Amino acid sequence: MGVWPIMSVHRKGRSGVRLSLIIIAIVFFSVIVSFVLSTAIGYDTQKRSLTENTLELNRITANELSRTTETIVQSMQDTLKSASDYISSGQWKQEDIQQQIDFLRNSVPYFNSVVIVNESGLVTSTSPEALKLKGTTLSSQQAMEALQQKKPMISEPYRASTGRLIILASYPVYNIDGSYKGFIGGSVYLQEKNVFQKILGQQGMNENGSYYYVVDSEGNLIYHPDASRIGENVSNNAIVQLLIEGKDGQMKVKNSRNASFLAGAAVIPAVGWGIVSQTPSSVISDSVEEVIVKVAMISTPLMLVLLLIVIFISHRLSFPLNRLAHLASNLTKGAATTVRLPDVKHWNYETNELYCAVSEAFKLLDKRAEEFSYQAHTDPLTGLTNRRLMDEIVARWVREGVPFAVIMMDLDRFKSINDTYGHQMGDEVLRFLAAHMQQLKGKNDYCCRYGGEEFVFLMPYGSESQAYEIAEKLRSRMANENSPTGKPVTLSLGISSYPLQAQSVESLFGQADDALYRAKKQGRNRTIVYDEAAATSEED
Repeated sequence: MGVWPIMSVHRKGRSGVRLSLIIIAIVFFSVIVSFVLSTAIGYDTQKRSLTENTLELNRITANELSRTTETIVQSMQDTLKSASDYISSGQWKQEDIQQQIDFLRNSVPYFNSVVIVNESGLVTSTSPEALKLKGTTLSSQQAMEALQQKKPMISEPYRASTGRLIILASYPVYNIDGSYKGFIGGSVYLQEKNVFQKILGQQGMNENGSYYYVVDSEGNLIYHPDASRIGENVSNNAIVQLLIEGKDGQMKVKNSRNASFLAGAAVIPAVGWGIVSQTPSSVISDSVEEVIVKVAMISTPLMLVLLLIVIFISHRLSFPLNRLAHLASNLTKGAATTVRLPDVKHWNYETNELYCAVSEAFKLLDKRAEEFSYQAHTDPLTGLTNRRLMDEIVARWVREGVPFAVIMMDLDRFKSINDTYGHQMGDEVLRFLAAHMQQLKGKNDYCCRYGGEEFVFLMPYGSESQAYEIAEKLRSRMANENSPTGKPVTLSLGISSYPLQAQSVESLFGQADDALYRAKKQGRNRTIVYDEAAATSEED
């Protein structure tokens, strides 16, 4: 391939950065920026996703534990009820009753101790008997409340006379005659091995720091992996406040030590307690950072390989891009027939890109041409075909021998609309008419604005009778429907056809205009089909 004259220009004194270095720098910078951005976006997305999943998982866990705990609480009450029914029969000796409550405490894992209290608050039986409460009178607020309420109850945590932090589940006992006899109560020692530890686990915190705890309706800890905190009031915690309000939920919270946690919570409806399952927020950050590090370890070698490939390709580029630039310049000037395309190898990215750019430039020019064509052929006010395009369409139909009908129409008393309501309202009325014309036009019909308040409806292969039918539909709609002025506006319409009535475009529109004039003259709001005899008689 010979050297083109444009390339023989003397280059002495010209300087610049090598293309290969520019490509390497751009690619390297792009890769680094892309990696940083994708890493940042990936970190944020992954962290947000893990946070949402952890919150949801903790909420589900809390719900599951809530249902389990509620079942256990109900079972505790059922167990006490069975014992109450046994005692209420009145046919058992004290030894039998003692055996019954010993059996109750040992056979089911619900209570650390069981007591029977008469209506005066006197303890008549205990299990285990080592409590040494038998014969004493209970004076705690919780015991008094159980005696006063005379119904099944579960107390808030409190310090018993033994010094233990407990909750008391009680069930009333009645005589056969229905008189109140006292209650049977089961105690759960919150700071010792108890039923809640068996349900919620004794392992404390998980390896990642996740754990769960239980609070009563006032925010006091009933269960916590750290037994020393049981009984502590944590109602200032946002998730606990939600539980106190009787609501389930999930949120990011800070505990009493200002550590951030992702918490899910669920209410235990039967007793008004709440369960919180939470995971340290740091677990999410650590997990995401671990993923990012792994991605970086995988991506770095790939980036180095990519950089080596770019260096190799950039140094292999030999085809001058300014040749294609010169070619593109000639193409835009219409000199394509005098320019021979250079040989291009498939791996030459720059040349391909330039070809694409030139191609896109021509596509853009075509698009702009289409836009200009649309603007040149469309009435800007109504969106209908303008008179210029209408003349071209009619001329083409005449050349091709296509028969067609013309409906010419004019808004009656349009000047008074402009005078009364203003020109802006007049424009709205014109658009109102244009919209109705569009609704009635067929697939091949054209709706045109002829000028001012005059419009034309073109119907290729349409007869005068078909045109009359369309014209009457349009006239009737306009006469019976309120326009933007709030009142109907009327139309006068004239119809002619080619070549049945007229043999030229001029005579065709003259006839349609004459028919329109006669419609106006005969009282407006009507459609007239051009009739040569009628037109001649009127002239006479």
